[in-house]
Amino acid sequence: MNNKKKIDTRSLVGASLLTAISIVLTRVFSFMIPLAGLPTLRFGIGEVPLIISGILFGPLVGGLSGVIADLIGVMINLQGSAFFPGFTLSSILWGVIPGVLFSLIRKNKFKINYNIINGVVLTSIAVGIVLVLFDSKVLAMKNGTYYMYDKPMPMIYAMLYVLLVASFIAIPIIMSRKENSKGEIISIDKIAFIVTVPYIIISLGLNTLWLSMLYEKGFLILLPGRILAGLIVIPLHTTIIYTISKAFKHVKVS
Repeated sequence: MNNKKKIDTRSLVGASLLTAISIVLTRVFSFMIPLAGLPTLRFGIGEVPLIISGILFGPLVGGLSGVIADLIGVMINLQGSAFFPGFTLSSILWGVIPGVLFSLIRKNKFKINYNIINGVVLTSIAVGIVLVLFDSKVLAMKNGTYYMYDKPMPMIYAMLYVLLVASFIAIPIIMSRKENSKGEIISIDKIAFIVTVPYIIISLGLNTLWLSMLYEKGFLILLPGRILAGLIVIPLHTTIIYTISKAFKHVKVS
């Protein structure tokens, strides 16, 4: 009984620390990027501690970390927008969804190839970015030649873009093969999956909806810029969590 209480206390302390880190990263070290002339895209890594809280301590504790981080955070810095309960729900889900996914992965409930899913998502985002650039007239094709801002675009730009996307897809595949052969539960392909699913549901879906309601702007007007951010955010969050996950073995996972 005492041992169980000790473990619960340790989890509470760990979740509290992660919540505090999330508040600081979100409200102090994040910055807003305007879309459609409004502060509708926050770029930072404040969600990372909430994801880790869900992974380590389960969806319930992860959700509590999310709600506390948001409610205290808005009292510190609103970041250019009024309090909106939808974002509190989103913050809760940043802890809940990764917690649920990791629990199912540990129980081997998913009979899927995580690398295929991650690759499809990143490829879709990469293609979406190109379509957005064409739609916004940043890119154009005239007489078989590609133009960027009405100037001929060096092909090296396209090659580097393809190489970047291919690297984001290939590196987890190569690394996860070694990890899966060792029976690792927390491998980079699984972490990428845990990061990608909530990003699609929360950042691209719910948060875009909340912003469209808050600022009375069309959902599809705000979505392209958020898709663009995904190509950076997903690999960045995955890399950070994977690096930190090396210390997870020293923490009792709920």
